[in-house]
Amino acid sequence: MSAARLRFRRSHCALRCISMIEPHDPIGASGRPSHIVGDASRYFFLFAMQTIGAAILFWHVVPRFRQVLLDPGGHVARTENLIWSLSAITLMQAGYWIRHRLRLPLPQLFRNALVGYVVLFVARMSFVLATAVFGFVFIVRRPEFQISASRYFAVIIGLFALFCYTQELEQLGRALIGPEPSKRVSPVLRE
Repeated sequence: MSAARLRFRRSHCALRCISMIEPHDPIGASGRPSHIVGDASRYFFLFAMQTIGAAILFWHVVPRFRQVLLDPGGHVARTENLIWSLSAITLMQAGYWIRHRLRLPLPQLFRNALVGYVVLFVARMSFVLATAVFGFVFIVRRPEFQISASRYFAVIIGLFALFCYTQELEQLGRALIGPEPSKRVSPVLRE
Protein backbone atom coordinates (compact mmCIF):
# COMPACT_ATOMS: atom_id res chain seq x y z
CA MET A 1 0.00 0.00 0.00
CA SER A 2 1.33 3.43 -0.88
CA ALA A 3 2.12 6.04 1.75
CA ALA A 4 -0.44 8.48 0.32
CA ARG A 5 -3.21 5.91 0.46
CA LEU A 6 -2.26 5.02 4.04
CA ARG A 7 -2.38 8.69 5.07
CA PHE A 8 -5.80 9.02 3.42
CA ARG A 9 -7.16 6.01 5.35
CA ARG A 10 -5.84 7.37 8.65
CA SER A 11 -7.31 10.83 8.10
CA HIS A 12 -10.61 9.35 6.90
CA CYS A 13 -10.80 7.12 9.99
CA ALA A 14 -9.95 10.06 12.23
CA LEU A 15 -12.68 12.18 10.63
CA ARG A 16 -15.18 9.38 11.02
CA CYS A 17 -14.27 8.92 14.68
CA ILE A 18 -14.52 12.65 15.35
CA SER A 19 -17.90 12.85 13.66
CA MET A 20 -19.18 10.01 15.85
CA ILE A 21 -17.93 11.68 19.00
CA GLU A 22 -18.78 15.29 18.16
CA PRO A 23 -22.14 15.70 16.46
CA HIS A 24 -22.37 17.98 13.47
CA ASP A 25 -23.39 21.47 14.55
CA PRO A 26 -26.35 22.50 12.37
CA ILE A 27 -26.15 26.12 13.57
CA GLY A 28 -24.99 28.36 10.75
CA ALA A 29 -23.01 31.58 10.91
CA SER A 30 -26.23 33.53 11.47
CA GLY A 31 -26.79 31.82 14.81
CA ARG A 32 -29.91 30.06 13.52
CA PRO A 33 -30.21 26.48 12.36
CA SER A 34 -29.21 26.32 8.69
CA HIS A 35 -32.43 24.58 7.58
CA ILE A 36 -34.52 27.38 9.13
CA VAL A 37 -32.51 30.05 7.31
CA GLY A 38 -32.96 28.12 4.05
CA ASP A 39 -36.70 27.72 4.64
CA ALA A 40 -37.09 31.44 5.34
CA SER A 41 -35.24 32.43 2.18
CA ARG A 42 -37.30 29.99 0.12
CA TYR A 43 -40.50 31.31 1.71
CA PHE A 44 -39.62 34.92 0.91
CA PHE A 45 -38.57 34.01 -2.65
CA LEU A 46 -41.90 32.25 -3.29
CA PHE A 47 -43.80 35.09 -1.60
CA ALA A 48 -41.94 37.56 -3.83
CA MET A 49 -43.02 35.52 -6.88
CA GLN A 50 -46.63 35.82 -5.76
CA THR A 51 -46.30 39.53 -5.04
CA ILE A 52 -44.68 40.28 -8.40
CA GLY A 53 -47.44 38.31 -10.13
CA ALA A 54 -50.12 40.21 -8.19
CA ALA A 55 -48.48 43.55 -9.03
CA ILE A 56 -48.39 42.66 -12.74
CA LEU A 57 -52.01 41.53 -12.60
CA PHE A 58 -53.14 44.73 -10.85
CA TRP A 59 -51.05 46.83 -13.23
CA HIS A 60 -52.94 45.40 -16.21
CA VAL A 61 -56.37 44.72 -14.73
CA VAL A 62 -57.18 47.98 -12.91
CA PRO A 63 -56.93 50.26 -16.01
CA ARG A 64 -58.97 47.76 -18.09
CA PHE A 65 -61.57 47.48 -15.34
CA ARG A 66 -61.92 51.29 -15.18
CA GLN A 67 -62.22 51.45 -18.96
CA VAL A 68 -64.92 48.78 -19.04
CA LEU A 69 -66.86 50.46 -16.24
CA LEU A 70 -66.89 53.76 -18.15
CA ASP A 71 -67.65 52.29 -21.57
CA PRO A 72 -68.54 48.55 -21.57
CA GLY A 73 -69.18 48.48 -25.32
CA GLY A 74 -65.84 50.10 -26.13
CA HIS A 75 -63.77 47.33 -24.59
CA VAL A 76 -61.60 45.51 -27.09
CA ALA A 77 -60.04 42.24 -25.96
CA ARG A 78 -56.34 42.24 -26.81
CA THR A 79 -54.10 39.21 -26.91
CA GLU A 80 -51.20 40.97 -25.15
CA ASN A 81 -53.44 41.73 -22.15
CA LEU A 82 -54.39 38.05 -21.93
CA ILE A 83 -50.73 37.01 -22.16
CA TRP A 84 -49.71 39.42 -19.37
CA SER A 85 -52.59 38.30 -17.21
CA LEU A 86 -51.91 34.59 -17.71
CA SER A 87 -48.19 35.13 -17.05
CA ALA A 88 -48.98 36.92 -13.80
CA ILE A 89 -51.46 34.23 -12.78
CA THR A 90 -48.90 31.51 -13.52
CA LEU A 91 -46.28 33.31 -11.43
CA MET A 92 -48.69 33.72 -8.52
CA GLN A 93 -49.93 30.15 -8.61
CA ALA A 94 -46.44 28.67 -9.01
CA GLY A 95 -45.22 30.55 -5.94
CA TYR A 96 -48.27 29.60 -3.89
CA TRP A 97 -48.42 25.91 -4.77
CA ILE A 98 -44.67 25.31 -4.56
CA ARG A 99 -44.74 26.76 -1.04
CA HIS A 100 -47.75 24.61 -0.25
CA ARG A 101 -46.09 21.48 -1.67
CA LEU A 102 -42.83 22.08 0.20
CA ARG A 103 -44.80 22.80 3.37
CA LEU A 104 -42.56 25.73 4.16
CA PRO A 105 -43.42 27.20 7.54
CA LEU A 106 -43.90 30.90 8.00
CA PRO A 107 -40.55 32.36 9.02
CA GLN A 108 -40.06 33.49 12.60
CA LEU A 109 -40.59 37.19 12.15
CA PHE A 110 -40.41 40.13 14.43
CA ARG A 111 -43.75 40.90 16.01
CA ASN A 112 -45.23 44.20 14.94
CA ALA A 113 -48.97 44.65 15.18
CA LEU A 114 -49.04 47.77 12.99
CA VAL A 115 -47.19 46.08 10.11
CA GLY A 116 -49.35 42.98 10.55
CA TYR A 117 -52.56 44.98 10.33
CA VAL A 118 -51.26 46.85 7.27
CA VAL A 119 -50.58 43.49 5.58
CA LEU A 120 -54.09 42.30 6.51
CA PHE A 121 -55.52 45.55 5.11
CA VAL A 122 -53.65 45.06 1.81
CA ALA A 123 -54.98 41.49 1.68
CA ARG A 124 -58.57 42.67 2.10
CA MET A 125 -58.19 45.51 -0.42
CA SER A 126 -56.74 43.17 -3.04
CA PHE A 127 -59.70 40.88 -2.57
CA VAL A 128 -62.11 43.85 -2.83
CA LEU A 129 -60.83 44.35 -6.38
CA ALA A 130 -61.34 40.66 -7.09
CA THR A 131 -64.93 40.75 -5.83
CA ALA A 132 -65.63 43.92 -7.83
CA VAL A 133 -64.42 42.23 -11.02
CA PHE A 134 -66.45 39.12 -10.20
CA GLY A 135 -69.58 41.20 -9.58
CA PHE A 136 -69.21 43.10 -12.84
CA VAL A 137 -68.37 40.12 -15.05
CA PHE A 138 -70.68 37.48 -13.58
CA ILE A 139 -73.50 39.24 -11.73
CA VAL A 140 -74.21 42.58 -13.43
CA ARG A 141 -73.56 41.27 -16.96
CA ARG A 142 -74.19 44.32 -19.10
CA PRO A 143 -75.34 43.30 -22.60
CA GLU A 144 -72.88 45.62 -24.37
CA PHE A 145 -69.93 43.96 -22.60
CA GLN A 146 -69.10 40.73 -24.41
CA ILE A 147 -66.11 38.45 -23.81
CA SER A 148 -65.38 34.95 -25.04
CA ALA A 149 -65.64 31.81 -22.94
CA SER A 150 -61.82 31.55 -22.78
CA ARG A 151 -61.72 35.06 -21.26
CA TYR A 152 -64.31 34.02 -18.67
CA PHE A 153 -62.04 31.12 -17.78
CA ALA A 154 -59.07 33.52 -17.49
CA VAL A 155 -61.14 35.74 -15.16
CA ILE A 156 -62.01 32.76 -12.95
CA ILE A 157 -58.42 31.54 -12.64
CA GLY A 158 -57.28 35.13 -12.03
CA LEU A 159 -59.80 35.46 -9.22
CA PHE A 160 -58.63 32.15 -7.76
CA ALA A 161 -54.99 33.33 -7.94
CA LEU A 162 -55.95 36.50 -6.07
CA PHE A 163 -57.80 34.41 -3.50
CA CYS A 164 -54.67 32.30 -2.89
CA TYR A 165 -52.51 35.42 -2.65
CA THR A 166 -54.96 36.93 -0.17
CA GLN A 167 -54.71 33.78 1.94
CA GLU A 168 -50.92 34.08 1.93
CA LEU A 169 -51.06 37.74 2.93
CA GLU A 170 -53.49 36.99 5.75
CA GLN A 171 -51.24 34.24 7.15
CA LEU A 172 -48.27 36.58 7.02
CA GLY A 173 -50.23 39.41 8.63
CA ARG A 174 -51.42 37.18 11.46
CA ALA A 175 -47.86 35.94 12.03
CA LEU A 176 -46.66 39.54 12.29
CA ILE A 177 -49.39 40.41 14.78
CA GLY A 178 -48.66 37.37 16.94
CA PRO A 179 -51.01 35.14 18.86
CA GLU A 180 -54.26 36.52 20.21
CA PRO A 181 -54.15 37.48 23.89
CA SER A 182 -56.59 34.69 24.75
CA LYS A 183 -54.38 32.10 23.03
CA ARG A 184 -51.11 33.16 24.65
CA VAL A 185 -49.79 30.75 27.21
CA SER A 186 -48.87 32.35 30.48
CA PRO A 187 -45.31 31.76 31.74
CA VAL A 188 -46.72 29.93 34.77
CA LEU A 189 -48.53 27.38 32.60
CA ARG A 190 -45.44 26.68 30.47
CA GLU A 191 -43.55 25.16 33.38
